[in-house]
Amino acid sequence: MRSQIIEDLSSEIDPTIANLLVESYEELVSEHRSGNLEAALTKAGRFVENTLRAIVYIRSGVVVTEIKSVQTTIRQIENDTNLPESLRILIPRVVFGMMYDLRSKRDAVHVKEIDPRRIDTFLCVSAASWVIAELLRLYHSSQESAVASCMSALSRTSIPYIESIEGETFVGQHVPAGIEILLLLANASPEGMTRTAIGLAAKCSQPSVTKSLKLHLANRHVHRAVSDAYFITSGGEQRLAAWLAGQTQSGAASPSTSLSPRH
Repeated sequence: MRSQIIEDLSSEIDPTIANLLVESYEELVSEHRSGNLEAALTKAGRFVENTLRAIVYIRSGVVVTEIKSVQTTIRQIENDTNLPESLRILIPRVVFGMMYDLRSKRDAVHVKEIDPRRIDTFLCVSAASWVIAELLRLYHSSQESAVASCMSALSRTSIPYIESIEGETFVGQHVPAGIEILLLLANASPEGMTRTAIGLAAKCSQPSVTKSLKLHLANRHVHRAVSDAYFITSGGEQRLAAWLAGQTQSGAASPSTSLSPRH
């Protein structure tokens, strides 16, 4: 998917800038998923700069090496009525309000204040995913179905603990088997996963996968379609959200859960 996104964006954006934009996006997502919140917020700033460099190139055909003033650049972009509305208004305001300005106004955190970095990075990843998807929608050379698939995948990148290496998608941290399956199915939505695909992706034992799936089906956290594919339900999403919220409060994954054990 990476090479396809870069190829599509390069139809209107300088290939070097397109590559740096995707690279900064990947770094932001990677730091978020690994829990390096401060590093993720730093990467968000780099993504904002590369996004503006891309728009400046589309607008002028000039490759700028740096954005000296984010506010000034955005004002110049907004004044260019020849640009489509997404480039002129929507994307600049999203990266400024949901990423750049958010980061700059969080510098003074009091000792007793609840650390906002986790929700901040979640918002940054969501905003960055939307920006890449919107640029793909505007500028692509691939078939519509392939672009739609990429955009759908981008909408799932904020799911924590999910990693992808050489085409293999898996849960990158030790979590209970039941949670691991919900994470995988949430990431696979809306396509779902077969039992074989779940077994290959899950790092826990096969008996625990079977046991967890049965429990999820009984609790209606998972639905098995007539195609034999498994899908996470709204109840499953709520269960997963509750577990993730618990990790935010405790600061670490706990093996204690009502779902089936890992082994």
